[in-house]
This record gives sequence, structure tokens and C-alpha cells, in this order.
Amino acid sequence: MSEATPSAPPARAIKDYNLSKASLALDGYDPVAYFPEGGGVPTKGDARFEFSSEGATYRFATRQSLERFKQNPGKYEPAYGGWCAYAMGNDGTKVEVDPKSFTVENSRLFLFYKDWFNDTRKTWLKDGATLLPKADSNWQRLSGEMPRTGVETGKASAQSLQAQLDEKSAAFSARMPKETQQLYEAGIRQVAESGVLNSAMKVGATAPDFTLNDATGSPVRLKTLLESGPVVLTWYRGGWCPYCNIQLSAYQQALGEIKAAGGQLVALSPERPDASLSTVQKNSLEFVVLSDRENGVARQYGVVYTLPAFLIEKFKGGLDLPKINGDESWQLPLAATYVISREGTIVHAFVDADYRKRDEPSAIIAALKQLK
Repeated sequence: MSEATPSAPPARAIKDYNLSKASLALDGYDPVAYFPEGGGVPTKGDARFEFSSEGATYRFATRQSLERFKQNPGKYEPAYGGWCAYAMGNDGTKVEVDPKSFTVENSRLFLFYKDWFNDTRKTWLKDGATLLPKADSNWQRLSGEMPRTGVETGKASAQSLQAQLDEKSAAFSARMPKETQQLYEAGIRQVAESGVLNSAMKVGATAPDFTLNDATGSPVRLKTLLESGPVVLTWYRGGWCPYCNIQLSAYQQALGEIKAAGGQLVALSPERPDASLSTVQKNSLEFVVLSDRENGVARQYGVVYTLPAFLIEKFKGGLDLPKINGDESWQLPLAATYVISREGTIVHAFVDADYRKRDEPSAIIAALKQLK
């Protein structure tokens, strides 16, 4: 039996969406499956797991995907109503897509037209910085609605971690020279194109065991923690990163709910133990913070990248990462969060090349509740 539910009158321009006559979106593909936590592979949905969101019907490969979508539809629905992102940016037209041609950037799903002679995804990956704002503008002009940005729906933006991060990003941009903005955006694109998102561990994988020292120098082993219940592993770049401090503060605020859902929160960074201790004290953190020197564990999980050369030059003389992190690699962890079951299986994954994006506490809590 279908789990479709009646939806309220659409609060958006559903007539402009790429839907079948039965209002089916994505040609029946599971929207969550495109994201790291869903496996990162286009997967056909099952008619048994069907859900209507503001006039569009989606199918899901598993009940877990369905529940994830219900928690945050705005994150998983495709950009531009499911039309080709390249065409929307190029000339503002609605062009059909190949559901298997996609990219996930900044927690947004973009789809593309593809045939034997033309793959618009390749052009998007090359010129996305130019095409993206045009696509957003064209979609707003065409449909009359604001582009969806992956921020949680149904909640006040002040309660959303991503809304806080976006506000910080806007404040930086307002006082940052345009050339510097372009430099950072280029760096984010280069990280995304480096292949690190493919190397990052996915849902269903067995989490590698490890032992690291906490901020006080005491050893902590993942296997031992799992004996007491599921573990939430989250990476942050360092206490010098304002986005990381916003993330850590939001997770501290949600710590009670995380524990109530059965989870143990553990944060890792390449900082030296003394710097980790400063981060703990500065943010009044009550969860475990580990020093992953030289990104050893991050490398095991496939979430390490090397800063592009032009960003290293930009940092030199200002933010001296080798001095802060204690090595000369100029490597950092992605914005990554994993929920690991007691059996050691990754059941939830958030991985993003954009350091300004972090996993929402609500998504973590939802994953923990699924384990119960």
C-alpha cells in the first residue's frame, strides 16, 4: 500500500515543476539517494514508500530515506523544480534531465540534460560559479518562488544551524573584497572537484576503529564508546574557524536531545591537544573533543583534502595553519558528520566540500531515533 499523504494546497509554483501527469518527481528516483547519507548513487524509488510534498510526489528506495525526507524536504528536493540546472543558468529555459546526471553542491541537488552528444553537467562543473546565480535568478523570474537552498523547512531560520552559518557567511562577504570572495569560491569548487567526496565513507560502510587523545590527553577508543551506544562523529577544522565554533555551539545546545536519542557526540579536528582544550573551554563544550593530529583518522574515513595552492598563499602571513595544527601538510577535514550504530555501521552521513555547510542537529537526532 502506498504511504502517499494528502498535501495542502501547493504553496509554490508547482505548475512550473518537472513532474509527470501523476505529479511524480524525479522520474520516480529517490531524492535522498543522491546525497551522501542516502548512498550518493541515483536509485529508483519504491511505490510503497511514497510521499507528497507541496504538490510534488516523491518515491523512496527505503523507509529510512522516506523518514529523512520528511524531516527536511527542502534539503532533498531538486533545484529549479527538477529541470536542467545548466539550461536554467544559460538561458532560463526548462529542459528535461537525465535523473542519473547530477551533482550535490552546498546541500543542493542539481540535475542535468544528457544524451550521446551533450552532457551539460560537464559545463556546469566548469562554469558553475557563473551559472549558479543566473540559474537562481532565472528560476525566481520564471516561477515566482525563491530558489530552495537546503535550509530546513518548517522551522524558524533562527533555530537552524545552517541559517546561522549563512548569516555569518553574508557578514563576511559584506566586508570582503570581491576578488577574495571569488578566490574562496574557487577553492570550494576545486575541493569538490578533487574527488574527495567520492573517497568519503558512505552509509552502510563499517566505521574504522581508532584511538585518539581527548583535550586532556586521555586516550579514547571508538570501539569502547560503541559498547555504550551509537556514536556521532563530527569533524571541524579548528577553533580558529568561526563556522566551526557556530557548529560546535549548536551541537552543544542539542546535546541533551542527542543523548536522549541514545547518541554519544564526539568531535575531531587536526588541532594539537592544547588547542583542542582551548576550543572546549571557549565554547563550554560538554562532549568529547579529540585531537586527530595530521588527520590520521580523517584519512581513514576519506574526508581529508589539501588546500589549493592559491589558498595556501592567501593564508600565509595571516592564518598559519602549520603552526596551529602542528604539521606542514596544509590539509584539512571536510565538513563531515557520521552516525555510527553500536555494530559499527555508518547509518547517517553528511559530507560537504563547502566548509560553510554543516549537518543539522535535527538530522543527527532523527538518524539516532531510527536506530531505536
